[in-house]
Amino acid sequence: MRFAPGMNFLIGNNGQGKTNILEAVYYLALLRSFRTSVIDDLCQWPQNSFVLHGLLESAPNPPETLAVSYGSERRLLINDAPVYRASDFINRFLCVTFIPQDMDLVCGPPAQRRRFLDIAISQLDAGYLRHLQAYYEALKSRNAMLKAPDKFPPATIRAYDQVLVKHAVAIELARRNFAVSMNAILVEKSRQLFGEQQLVILKYLSRLGFFLESCEGDEEELTKAYSHGLQHGFERDLKSGTTNCGPHRAELNCLLDQKLLHKFGSQGEMRMASLAMRFALLELIRCRQNPDDVVILVDDVIGELDEQRRVNFINELSKSGQILFACTRIPREFTASAQVLKIRGGKIED
Repeated sequence: MRFAPGMNFLIGNNGQGKTNILEAVYYLALLRSFRTSVIDDLCQWPQNSFVLHGLLESAPNPPETLAVSYGSERRLLINDAPVYRASDFINRFLCVTFIPQDMDLVCGPPAQRRRFLDIAISQLDAGYLRHLQAYYEALKSRNAMLKAPDKFPPATIRAYDQVLVKHAVAIELARRNFAVSMNAILVEKSRQLFGEQQLVILKYLSRLGFFLESCEGDEEELTKAYSHGLQHGFERDLKSGTTNCGPHRAELNCLLDQKLLHKFGSQGEMRMASLAMRFALLELIRCRQNPDDVVILVDDVIGELDEQRRVNFINELSKSGQILFACTRIPREFTASAQVLKIRGGKIED
């Protein structure tokens, strides 16, 4: 299918394949799904493989083709040339999603919010992904040794501390800066969705141990604090068989008027706060990228909004270059021209 610039509506009843199309576009952008972390779940039942192919057109840049095949192994191609590192493939175009699962950004498990942090910052900073990959590779090795202390002496295990510290501090600084930038934008987004009296803010918690949590300093101070934290907690790590402090334990809390939303907020407030977070991220990306290079994927998330907030939502969307909006019918608040694709039984109807 060929999507038009501006708004594209994917119209169809439930279970016809609308979300599948959004998921395919998202996978081409980030090599992951917004719905599941299990790659095999993306294969059409009962197959064990899939192939995606996309053509990017964004003047004045030359057209670019992206292809992914997944089966016994994953193969990546850009303009028919093999690519061997995921970091060289992702973010050829940028995606921001508005999906029902966004409620997890407020009330879901901490892992979902760390995932939001990592994907968002990776879209803004290519170097962040490299730090993240290196950190988790070292963490995996350290944890494997901690689970077998009879085979590995403490000095061998502690040899990974320096690598962890180097990349953890870079991750920590990037996440703190991201939270500050998001909160600056959330002032306006809160006003649009909640009114003048209420404010959504994000509070990033390192959860890296006392030594780093209380440290507000620069890279050098964070390095010293985190090194001290790993040293101080080593005996605990040995007993538990895992590394207990690091970016993999961080949390991102969402507060409405200084109250934790997942404890004190209503379903409607949590839904609007998740939309505010997504709009803040979209604005942050727009400030650093060409807005026409951002593709927005919307999976029917406005049903719980009142009329004015639905209008505000659609007005915000319309500022971007290309929107793919999956729904059962076109929202009555939308009045501009758009391409309409009707989806039935996994196929596009004329």
